[in-house]
Amino acid sequence: MKKGWMLATVGAAAVLLSACCACRKGSPKIANLEADDWRLIEFLGAAVPTDKAVTLTFDAAEKMIYGQAPCNNFFAGYSLYEDPEHNIEIKNAGVTRMYCPDTEIEDGFVGRLTDIKRLKLEGERLLMLDGEGNLVALLQAVPRTAKEGANGK
Repeated sequence: MKKGWMLATVGAAAVLLSACCACRKGSPKIANLEADDWRLIEFLGAAVPTDKAVTLTFDAAEKMIYGQAPCNNFFAGYSLYEDPEHNIEIKNAGVTRMYCPDTEIEDGFVGRLTDIKRLKLEGERLLMLDGEGNLVALLQAVPRTAKEGANGK
């Protein structure tokens, strides 16, 4: 009888531990968030021209977002949550301030980062939604291995 209870206890502990490991990175729907880099392809309903490319990377170790736009670089802290309606909090966004003639897209995107409350993955695309569920930005995955290979790393 004691062996049965012991096996049941060990089994239950294993299930609980594996469930905790699965939730460390936030919702399973956004588990690939930190594995890829992302390129902004649509902002506030308008397509982003390729010459205005904005890219970002989620750094899991530092819990920071790092991004690069045609003119400036930007950064922000983030936390992931299990709540499907509010699965990310982005805070303390900052940007370098180099002078460039046309920074409307990058300024707008960085300015709206802290409004993002929900991320949703649809295949290779990442949807960034505000607190009301409105689409703020649509990004395309850029696998890091492909990017590193292209750079000769």
